[in-house]
Amino acid sequence: MGNNPKFTVLFEQLRGKTFEIDRDVMSIGRKDENDICLKDGSVSGRHAEICKYENEDGTISYVLRDKGSSNGTRINSVAIEEQILKHNDLIMFGSVEVLFDSNDGSSADSTATSLNRLTHTIDLNSMESNLSTTPALTSLNPLAVAEEKKRKMVHTVVIIVIAVIGVAALGALVYFLRNIFS
Repeated sequence: MGNNPKFTVLFEQLRGKTFEIDRDVMSIGRKDENDICLKDGSVSGRHAEICKYENEDGTISYVLRDKGSSNGTRINSVAIEEQILKHNDLIMFGSVEVLFDSNDGSSADSTATSLNRLTHTIDLNSMESNLSTTPALTSLNPLAVAEEKKRKMVHTVVIIVIAVIGVAALGALVYFLRNIFS
């Protein structure tokens, strides 16, 4: 794997699957034409991209950019549009967790690492269970939180309306029975 950094998927069923960042610019998303394809409904078709930059001092940095995705990109639980990645940053593309590993790639199991680097597509829909180690996406997306509050408010209003109609029907029944037996 050389000195290239990698993404390691932390998604429950695919924990440990890696993607080597082996190009200057790599696209990330749900569509097959992406360099890193994560087939999950929470990941946009063209969700994000990672770009390699050489700094003035000769060091290399990697910048992650959200490409206007529906469910956003988060680094260490903070929504981002663009940010320089650091070793061990936890990235979320929608609800898919990925760890950024900028180490030099030396690992005890170099055979497994070299096999994993060839993988550039994951179909999360084919898994038996889409379990994740992160909370539900509604707790991460401010728009989803607002939708959840709105849903709860509508639910409460419906219950109140049904209760008022029930009380009115009971009152009408009592009035009707009172007139019959009086």
